[in-house]
Amino acid sequence: MKRLLVVLFVLVMAISCGDSGKSNTPAVDINIETVSAGFIETLKERHKGKVMIVNFFASWCPPCRGETPDFTKAYAKHKDNDFIIIGISLDKKPEDAVKFINEFNVNYPVYHSDSSLGSEMNIGTIPTSIVYKPDGKLFDIVVGPLTAKELDVIAGSFK
Repeated sequence: MKRLLVVLFVLVMAISCGDSGKSNTPAVDINIETVSAGFIETLKERHKGKVMIVNFFASWCPPCRGETPDFTKAYAKHKDNDFIIIGISLDKKPEDAVKFINEFNVNYPVYHSDSSLGSEMNIGTIPTSIVYKPDGKLFDIVVGPLTAKELDVIAGSFK
């Protein structure tokens, strides 16, 4: 599968003040990398020493849309404390993920998955978040949305 131009970091200047997580700022021009089976191992090695949440989502999923503002706030709050969130879009088209990133001012890295990664990770329901300890070992798999409070607990669990 052809890879799209790589832009691994989605930077946002400010987090939206409203509860909706939406912004009135213009959309950022973003390209998103498509990843496949085996990518989670790459992430675990790349982010060794950090608590890592890998969140599988889709732009059309209401619970995914509901949890995204909390993920954005948690990442802004904890990113300097050995904590990372990685979004993995299961949308059919990467462009749908890009629209979602812009709509919610997502400030953490997001990738688009081909079908092999979701299958490899046995993702049957979205959102699903897989939590890894700083040593890269599996800590938990959460099927369904995570709240801001739960994200804060996870971020502080391994200090």
